[in-house]
Amino acid sequence: MIFSHNYRSLSRITLIHILSGVLLLFLARALFFIQAVEVSQLTGLSSDVWRAFFVGARFDLKIVAIAFAPIFLFGLFTASFSKIFSRFIRVIPAYSGVIFFLLAGVSIANYYYYVTYGSYFDVFVFGLVDDDTKAVLSNAWADFPILRSFFTALCIAISAYISSRYLLKVSSKWQFSSRHWAITTVSVIVAIAVYVVAARGSVGSLPLKRYHANVSQYKVLNIVTPNAFMALDWAKSDYKKQSKFEPISDEAVEAQMVKVLGQPTPVYQTPKNDYLADNPPHVVMALMEGMGNNILIEDDKETNDLLGSLREGFESDFVFKRFMAGTSATIDSIVMMLFHSDIPTISHSSAQKKVLPSSAVLPYKEAGYDVVFIYGGNSMWRNLSNYLPRQGFDKVYDENSIKKAFPDAEEDADTWGVPDEYTFKFARKLLDESNKPLMVYIMTVTNHSPFRAPDYYQAQPVKVSERLNTLLGPMQDQGEDLLKAYQYSSDSLGAFVKGIKASVLGDKTVIAASGDHRMRYLTTDSKDEFGLTFGVPLYMYVPDSILKNTEYSFDRTRIGSHRDIFPTLYSFSLSDQSYISLGGENLLSAKGISNIGYNNSRTIKESGAYSNANPEQLYSWDEHSELLSNPQSELNEEPEWGSEYRKLQNYYLRSQIIKQ
Repeated sequence: MIFSHNYRSLSRITLIHILSGVLLLFLARALFFIQAVEVSQLTGLSSDVWRAFFVGARFDLKIVAIAFAPIFLFGLFTASFSKIFSRFIRVIPAYSGVIFFLLAGVSIANYYYYVTYGSYFDVFVFGLVDDDTKAVLSNAWADFPILRSFFTALCIAISAYISSRYLLKVSSKWQFSSRHWAITTVSVIVAIAVYVVAARGSVGSLPLKRYHANVSQYKVLNIVTPNAFMALDWAKSDYKKQSKFEPISDEAVEAQMVKVLGQPTPVYQTPKNDYLADNPPHVVMALMEGMGNNILIEDDKETNDLLGSLREGFESDFVFKRFMAGTSATIDSIVMMLFHSDIPTISHSSAQKKVLPSSAVLPYKEAGYDVVFIYGGNSMWRNLSNYLPRQGFDKVYDENSIKKAFPDAEEDADTWGVPDEYTFKFARKLLDESNKPLMVYIMTVTNHSPFRAPDYYQAQPVKVSERLNTLLGPMQDQGEDLLKAYQYSSDSLGAFVKGIKASVLGDKTVIAASGDHRMRYLTTDSKDEFGLTFGVPLYMYVPDSILKNTEYSFDRTRIGSHRDIFPTLYSFSLSDQSYISLGGENLLSAKGISNIGYNNSRTIKESGAYSNANPEQLYSWDEHSELLSNPQSELNEEPEWGSEYRKLQNYYLRSQIIKQ
């Protein structure tokens, strides 16, 4: 009798808490939906919207059921003991408050993660640990309403606590008719079975999984569908996989090479060039933080200057704008460009001590160059100070080296490191002092949230457009600071280039610069910008003395991505030198190129752009614009290239690591 009464009371208390939790997550999803979707994109998608909320409710039920499982199970075990049970249920309000605080707080965080990365929580979220944690937290504090979000979650938690206490008070007066023990036993078995189904999210042979969240071709609906906790679970799983490298057969790698590259090996050769053999130039590759085309498209010399002194180079040198960053994150793009790695954590993974024969800087080492890496932040970020020397870099310099050389840099250093102009001054110092060919790889930091150009910088006019405000959404108050930081970073690069050109280094220095990724914080779902969103520019300066002695052809409409940067640099700096590349091409080749650009989220080609996650839909280029797309999709006749290329990256990296 005691067990039956306590069990029936427990069941109702647990059910009310679970339904309340599901309701909270439903409201969080609804608010996310309202903030994230474009109403114009929902035409004809009413069934998809219904599916998003229905499948989402299943995810919610799964999470909340798991959250309250300890209450239900412990309550069952103690239901036969009145004193223990009565003491136990007093804990429920406090437990409920904690659960509801987490449900609210993590859901809010997931929304702002979407604002930044255009996705629900994914593997990038572990940057909180892998990156400079203090800088990431400082960044979040500056960008997002942390206090308001915290107090919102706290108010919800307090409300849950008060409501739960009231429920327990009411439940103490509940009266139940007597039952036969057999009926109670069956009821308990059924209740446990129902609870297990709720926690699995499915009555079938397979539990609710990630692929169930794919409810629509409209990406935002797929992002809204899972709750934050499911997304975190998937992110954790992906993160663990990054440190595991499964063996791969030589036959599988070779077959994938032939399929994607048209040849069984990734080995290529630069042409024999007597001038380059006798006059090896310095080579500078600058990876610019946040230099995305999604901001650069708004450049206007008179009203919204986003180039500063780089404008001269953009007008006189080589610039490709139909060009893609390899990924949407800094370290991901660095390791993909330098090491053909699709694993962003490789520099601090179980493979961190493996020497990769495919390192993009090894051809320069073999040609007698000194190879250095200059980072405007701290080189212990992602373990680069230890990892890069294993992959062919002679020196790794960071903000400490820069501050030592230029003490003024200390005064204006901020969250992520020193202002970009000092990073470039340090690079110029190394070039001036070098008595042998130097290959310099630079990573800047200023154009990063929280956006702040140095206080002394006199910015040229900038103007926040209606488009930018719309794409920034809840971060539109940062629009002007973002544009000024973008301008400052470009101006710092431009001053460096102009200084090189005006000096004796002008005839013997090749310079390339590109963005590490799109400007984040801007939505990625505008169909008329489908080929632009993940794009970055590629700028190149090649001295006339080299151009006169090298075959080349410049077509600004050529298409490429980060994988093409080093093959292009090799062609204007190295003679008869072998190198490894996964299909990267010389974008200035006189023989033409394949015109394809790869980003791990999106692929662009001559006919248009498509999402690697939904490759059947192609958005063709707008015939009136170099960068914009037609918002109506069409059938993609060759949809598999993006996924096949990513598979090639994975196969090749695994083949290098496992063999050693």
